[in-house]
Amino acid sequence: MKIMSRDFTTREKIMLLVLTLILLAAGYYAVIDQPIRTAINEAKSQQDELNTELMLLQTKAASLSRMQSELDSIEQSGSLGKMGSYNNSKAELDELNQLLQDANTYDISFSDVTRDGDLIRRSFSLTFSAPDYDKAADLVNRLCTGEWRCIVSDLRYVAAGDDLNTGSVNVGVTATFYETMQGGKADSGLPADTSAAAGAASASGY
Repeated sequence: MKIMSRDFTTREKIMLLVLTLILLAAGYYAVIDQPIRTAINEAKSQQDELNTELMLLQTKAASLSRMQSELDSIEQSGSLGKMGSYNNSKAELDELNQLLQDANTYDISFSDVTRDGDLIRRSFSLTFSAPDYDKAADLVNRLCTGEWRCIVSDLRYVAAGDDLNTGSVNVGVTATFYETMQGGKADSGLPADTSAAAGAASASGY
């Protein structure tokens, strides 16, 4: 059997070369270029999301720092409310409920009362939503400057949207009302005295 063969013409060689180059270019685009471009675009998108999240966190941190500075100024200026005599819980709760009428929603949960000598601590957790940041800050400030002495120990808030300066804000507060046994009357709800003096007296049998 005789196998026929011939050399490619110059035209055919050029066409094969062009076809090879096209296949190589298509392979490079599909295997290398396109995945790289996709990865770059995804990285840019993630970077944009991270930048947006970072801006929100920075704004939140600045707002929280400003609110905390205001609370510190209130405490240092001596503009805190007076300490009521034990048991002042009804008056304190009435003040809270009256104050929070300006909130959209709110929930209050009191912890166990503690006693240290004549000092009574009535701690509570408060969550509320306000129409905007300014209203939320105003409510917290009014809580600290009300008739009855109340000190905030923890403050958290989250914007309902992407901007803290517009839209509703959800706030979490841990605070304590302070009362005194001076002028107060012991009742069944009065906790044991945990002060060092009370412990020493108990140990000595007095």
